[in-house]
Amino acid sequence: MRPQTRACVVAAFAAVGAWAPTAQAYDFTIDLRTIGQGYQVRRFDADGSNELLSRRRLTQYLDLNVFDIGPPTWRGDDGGRNVVYFDASLRFETDFGGYMVGRPTGTDEIRELKQSQIDILFAFLGARNVGGRVDFQLGRQIHYDLVDFYAFDGGDAIVHLGGGVAVEAFSGTEVRGELPLSAPIYELDGTSAGSRDPATRPDQNAVLQPLVGAALMAGDGRLGVGDLRWNVRLAYRRVWSSTADRQPGEPESGVNDENFALTAFAALWNRVYLTGGLRLNLLLGEFDDQQLAARVQITRRQAVTIEHAYLAPNFDGDSIWNVFSTGAYRDLRATYELAVTPSVTTYARGFARFFQEMADEVVAGQDLGAAAPGGRFAAGGSLGAVWRSGRNVLRGDGYWDDGFGGRKLGADASVRARVARPMELEGRLTGYYWRSDLAPTTDTGVVFGAQAGGRYDLGPGVRLHLLAEDNVGTFYVGQYRVLAIVELAASL
Repeated sequence: MRPQTRACVVAAFAAVGAWAPTAQAYDFTIDLRTIGQGYQVRRFDADGSNELLSRRRLTQYLDLNVFDIGPPTWRGDDGGRNVVYFDASLRFETDFGGYMVGRPTGTDEIRELKQSQIDILFAFLGARNVGGRVDFQLGRQIHYDLVDFYAFDGGDAIVHLGGGVAVEAFSGTEVRGELPLSAPIYELDGTSAGSRDPATRPDQNAVLQPLVGAALMAGDGRLGVGDLRWNVRLAYRRVWSSTADRQPGEPESGVNDENFALTAFAALWNRVYLTGGLRLNLLLGEFDDQQLAARVQITRRQAVTIEHAYLAPNFDGDSIWNVFSTGAYRDLRATYELAVTPSVTTYARGFARFFQEMADEVVAGQDLGAAAPGGRFAAGGSLGAVWRSGRNVLRGDGYWDDGFGGRKLGADASVRARVARPMELEGRLTGYYWRSDLAPTTDTGVVFGAQAGGRYDLGPGVRLHLLAEDNVGTFYVGQYRVLAIVELAASL
């Protein structure tokens, strides 16, 4: 092309570019993970014989985040990402091994045991700071805090009233394993979709469970002397379902879960941190979850953490385990951390656990708590140290647990080292001894394990993880497992 012609073409393109409006586009990130596992498990038959079943599991995750969906003027106060976004996480899982080949079918089918399954873990469209006051999410979403954890399909809206105060309302249906493209890990414990006993109403698991709730939140303020950051959330949630295969005299519906949950956090001078949570289970009529922790940064090198927890088992309102479950326990523990050098940190931890309100279970004519040598009390502790230098890590831990339930002793050592820029190697050695109170002569043993693997960076955002392990112990001479993960991240 002659110089005069080339100049005309460049001028024409420049004119078109100057006349054309600014292009609108969204941004997105994609994270793909593929996990392959190969191992064997032992199956025992009714006649006492056994065989090894091979598992060849392939799990794939796809995480998608789309943002800057709206016009450029729709941006948050921080000027960062667009206020409108979409987040999703999908999982595909299948098993090519013999573990699934001979699984029960027909009336004996185990409905939780599927050879292939696709789950939408979460997928929601959201927006923040709409009109300067409203945040919302619509779709399948997960909520978790110190004392509560649930997933639902529906909507969640937060209105900021000003002065650090906000109100929240949410509604939908609980995510259950019987729903299409749903994982059972989020639903309430205590019921089984695979039950074959008509008296347990197995069809009840396929009934939708509506969920509604509201919350009042406050925080992000400064009070008194110094810098005090804090937030509080008081929430109410109710889950119910209609009665499947309803019989004469039975209610049309029943409550599966109903509770109030209070969580709080405070930080003073960036040295004292307090967290707390309390949940009132209205279905059982008790505070079934109580959490309180305080962490004090004594100096730049020393910190102390004190924790208290009270946990009582709770289940789906349809579960009989609410009647026959064991009692609650109270746990007290303290941890001291010391940074010996900038690269070496040590810790010491101790705990005391009290088992309360034990169920009237009987072992050889005795109460379960009285039959256990440790009574209803357990205690233990752990010691450890870690050295870090860049990506290189060397860690060692030892622990001990004795009292109610039995005795546990163990030690663990691990190392990770970068041998070259694209490659990291890691290894781990574990030793573990246990003895059960209920069967001290037969349920006693020791296990030794070894792991070795590494990570190789194939390119920007592409990594290959390999891990092999073997365990030997009292009840088996070998337990091999190989794990491979291909990690791929892309951003445009």
